[in-house]
Amino acid sequence: MMYESGSQAKETPGLEDYLAAIRQRKWLIVLCAALGLGAGVLFTTTRENTWAASAKVLVNATNAGSVQGKLETPALEREREVVDSNAVASLVAADLGLTTSPLLLLRDLDVTFVDKSDTLELTFVHIDPAVAQDTVNSFARNYVAKRVSEGVEVDRALIEELSQTVDTINEEIDKLDAELVVLVRKADAQVEGSNGASAANAQVNSNRSLHSDLSRDLRERTNQITEAEIVLNTRAAPAEVLQSADLPTVPTGFSDNIIRALSLILGLGMGAALAFVLHRLDRTARESSDVELALGTSVLASIPSFGMAYRSGSSAIVMLSGGRSAKVQRSREAFRRLRSSVQFLGSTRDAESFLITSARPAEGKSTTAANLAIALAQGETKVCLVNADLRRPTLEKVLGIPSTQKGLGDWLTDPTVTDIMVSVPGTPGLVVVPAGPPPPNPGELLATNRFASLMDELAEQFDIILVDAPPVLSAADASSIATAVDGVIIVVDSSRTDTDTLLRVRADIDRAGGTVVGAILNRDNSDIGGSVLRKDRYAYEKVTASRSAQ
Repeated sequence: MMYESGSQAKETPGLEDYLAAIRQRKWLIVLCAALGLGAGVLFTTTRENTWAASAKVLVNATNAGSVQGKLETPALEREREVVDSNAVASLVAADLGLTTSPLLLLRDLDVTFVDKSDTLELTFVHIDPAVAQDTVNSFARNYVAKRVSEGVEVDRALIEELSQTVDTINEEIDKLDAELVVLVRKADAQVEGSNGASAANAQVNSNRSLHSDLSRDLRERTNQITEAEIVLNTRAAPAEVLQSADLPTVPTGFSDNIIRALSLILGLGMGAALAFVLHRLDRTARESSDVELALGTSVLASIPSFGMAYRSGSSAIVMLSGGRSAKVQRSREAFRRLRSSVQFLGSTRDAESFLITSARPAEGKSTTAANLAIALAQGETKVCLVNADLRRPTLEKVLGIPSTQKGLGDWLTDPTVTDIMVSVPGTPGLVVVPAGPPPPNPGELLATNRFASLMDELAEQFDIILVDAPPVLSAADASSIATAVDGVIIVVDSSRTDTDTLLRVRADIDRAGGTVVGAILNRDNSDIGGSVLRKDRYAYEKVTASRSAQ
């Protein structure tokens, strides 16, 4: 985790945080990826494939209804609406003998414009590829047939209208002819030069002029009929099928493999996002920087996980086990580094006694204390390991000390008890003070001056004294012991101890008057992700393992 400087410091996620989130929750990401892939496989195996068939229709400029044969530019939007109309769908249903509602046919039909052309593309989607092909071709044919029939009807209606006009003009001409005969006879019967003769001649001339106009109008209408009949026989088709649909061979949408790949990628992405969110919300002190910020002290060493075979009982004492695995070798080297840190800490602070405790139970404090004591003894340091966990003693079990052995509890309650030190076989320089049978009031016993005097006596005999005490937040024993030692070392489980808990631990130790001088990050798995690339470290581990085997 990166931190901004200043009084308003806040956490800023960096690349290492993303990588840490992925590394720590890799199985969550794998699970999400598996779920995503499973969902994709389930969808592809249960979905019903659909097939899309496409046909193209060319909309032509038409001269329908024009006696001069003038072409009119087609309105593609109007033509698209005609194709996608209930009237055409009804023709398609009748053509294919379908009982399907025209509205259902139109639901699966899509009509689009082809760029830079007077072409409409018709696409029909169906679960049967043959049905999709037949239906879209029927839409194209029936649309063209409808537009052609509409053009013919327009032309015929125009011819019919012109014919009716011609008949009306002929009737008017016949009527004028009859009136003209009567007027001519009447004019001939009048005395030439008289007023009656002049009026009759004027009427005759008027009728002849009207007759001439009607005759001219008749010729025009007759010519229009002839032109309309020519247009009817020679006019351009308003629409034609430009391309019929072929039988579709590929279903619509993404292929099964693409869907599965996308589902896998989506699952990985969601898993990574969820891992990072949980990582940001997680207050667990997984890294040395988290521990140092919470406790206000340095991390003396990071102890990796031992492995399943070395997590309980005497096998947890890896400093004495014969295991040659890479995990055991890393653990041993970690305790040796911890030994160096404690020795340096003792020399710089003039400290001899250290309390080793944790925030809560099962964080590995007793195992850590035992392995550290053995590592110090193997470095030719006189060490005394005191089991002050009188409530739930563990050191005896891991070190193979009989539970009937008298120990610290007996010494604190009975002044006559003197010999409570036990040597650890195979580890010269290490002496253990067992807890003994659990007393009824361990907290009060550890807070007495008698315990403090024991620490003084041991300081005269040993180079370093390690005291294993109950967890700070589980009992007040550790806080009582803190004032009787030179420093307190907190064991932090990187997989379960959160920073808020560490703040409480530090506050409790400070209130008791103790001094936190360091921390140990236990079960640290932050190095596992890059261990494959660190071949130099494995080389040293192999050499160490081969020598130990000899």
